[in-house]
Amino acid sequence: MNRPIKTGLLLCALALQAGVTAAQEIRFITDVLYVPLRSGQGSEYRILHRGLPSGTRLTVQETNVDSGYSRVVTDNGTEGWMLTRYLTEEMPASDRLTTLQAEYNTLIGDENSLRAQLVDLRQALSEANDRATGLDRVLAETRTELQDLKRLSSNALNLDITNRRLTEENQVTRTRLEVLEAENQRLKDSADSRAFMNGAMAVLAGIVIALVAQRLRPRPRSSSSWV
Repeated sequence: MNRPIKTGLLLCALALQAGVTAAQEIRFITDVLYVPLRSGQGSEYRILHRGLPSGTRLTVQETNVDSGYSRVVTDNGTEGWMLTRYLTEEMPASDRLTTLQAEYNTLIGDENSLRAQLVDLRQALSEANDRATGLDRVLAETRTELQDLKRLSSNALNLDITNRRLTEENQVTRTRLEVLEAENQRLKDSADSRAFMNGAMAVLAGIVIALVAQRLRPRPRSSSSWV
């Protein structure tokens, strides 16, 4: 195949491809739709509601495949017939978008609430850690005080035993002192008695000596004896 023929065939292929691409442009059909509700199964029946918007929640009572109509009831109690092809089991995209947006907003709110709760929990955890640290310090101080009390209690017990022993020894010493004082008093009384007796004996002895000396003294001679 010569070169001009190949070039022509390539140009034709490119033209065909361009035409197909133009014909396959993507379009979206809007889901904004208003469906009339009629009193019977056909367009000749009276319209009960001129336009139910897409996304309206309906309860299907029955479906006629031949006529292509279904008998439905709205949530507010309005009953009638509409084309079955307008009914779908899935919520329309716009309503789903609204629902998803509401759910998203709820999730965002929940996330913010959870973040706030997380901040509060972290704050509470920090405060709990601080309290735990304080309690540990108080516990350590309490244990130290308890050890001191035990040591003091042991010392107090020893002091009590020593005090009782000293009290008993003091009582014995007092008793001995009282005995010694009584004996001293007795000796003192005995010494006083002896001194009194000795004094009395000395006085008596003096009297006796004086009397004896007086008797032994020579008597003077009378004058009549010289005559």
